[in-house]
Amino acid sequence: MQYRDLWTIESNQAMWKRYNAFLRRPPEIAVAWTDRETGARAWLIINSLRGGAAGGGTRMRAGLTPREVTYLAKAMQLKFALSGPAIGGAKNGIDFDPSDPRKPQVLERWYRAIRPYLQECYGTGGDLNVDEVTEVIPTFRRLDLAHPQAGIVRGHIRPDSDRLRAILRALDDGVQAPIDDCHRVDGYDAVIADMITGYGVAASVRDFYASQGKKLDGVRVSVEGFGAVGGPCALYLARWGARIVAITDAEKALLAPTGLDVEEVESLVRRRENRLIPRDDPRVAWNADRQRCLAVPADVFVAAAISGSLDQAALDTLQTAGVKVIAGGANNPFREVKLGSTRLQQWADRRFSIIPDITANCGMARTFSYLMEDGACPSAASIFAAVDRTIGDAVAEAVARSRDGVTNLLAATLDLALDRAGEA
Repeated sequence: MQYRDLWTIESNQAMWKRYNAFLRRPPEIAVAWTDRETGARAWLIINSLRGGAAGGGTRMRAGLTPREVTYLAKAMQLKFALSGPAIGGAKNGIDFDPSDPRKPQVLERWYRAIRPYLQECYGTGGDLNVDEVTEVIPTFRRLDLAHPQAGIVRGHIRPDSDRLRAILRALDDGVQAPIDDCHRVDGYDAVIADMITGYGVAASVRDFYASQGKKLDGVRVSVEGFGAVGGPCALYLARWGARIVAITDAEKALLAPTGLDVEEVESLVRRRENRLIPRDDPRVAWNADRQRCLAVPADVFVAAAISGSLDQAALDTLQTAGVKVIAGGANNPFREVKLGSTRLQQWADRRFSIIPDITANCGMARTFSYLMEDGACPSAASIFAAVDRTIGDAVAEAVARSRDGVTNLLAATLDLALDRAGEA
């Protein structure tokens, strides 16, 4: 008997109750901080120290709240359950305008404040408005901190000093490894950290279609966000045969109802300005009504911008536009009324095939976990292969657990992740 034969309405409701309880459970550690010089506020939320450590990136935006950081830490817990290592989830976030020229100093003072956690049990990286390579790593160097992932290595693996140095060297070499010929863009210098998250999102869509016995040839894709996630995602989907029909960033949109081919998408990626759509492209519409982008007929929608971008109105528009699959390139793309509410997610899960962020967005987490393994090779080919295996396996098992292999995919993925995380 297939697992999906056992997936009844009652079991679906029980899973959502289980997930709601997980969201409402207070995190193990919560640290709050206020910067005396700028008034910036920041929080470190460690949902649990499962396996002796926790991990999650650094987010910065004006208006950030501890509620948002807490939800993201919980999402990281489930992401690590799928991607490895077997650790807890965490997140740190700063309520501050990332365009403020004082940003580097705020980031440095915040990391100094949470230094004990960064040294012993917590690992971080880039996230919204904070770049891993150009901001996180240089700040750690100024503070004489070994590595953004050193806390995870020390807390989870507990290596001797020689093994610690070897793992940290592999992490450095891997994250900054140049992209191999199979995955690179001519004329665009990129390293693993620039491309692997977006690649993972694209791979999750490819693998879902493969689970249905389909290829991506001619599949219409709308991409929200064109940064470190949306840009590479659009690139790899186009290479696998999809047609990109709409791209948006924070200030403009590019609508192409007949679809961009791979050469056009490569050109856009090559010409991006601060990870935004090129200003000089004649197809760009400034301050475009977002509803126009959502309404472009498409089969797949990739949410790769900010958290909470999908409300009920947006989902209604996507459904009318023909969208069948939504991939969570951004953490927590659904705009629920409050932390712990899952009403919108449940509604969407019955009407779309939802590939959640804990699967689609795990490329960098899997990169880190792979490079911590014995015998890991810090090369682009090995890292891409590790991400492919992990995302492919997670998508396949979620499809097998879902009621019909198409709907209730979000519930099935959460069920899988909660099982692996040991959550009751």
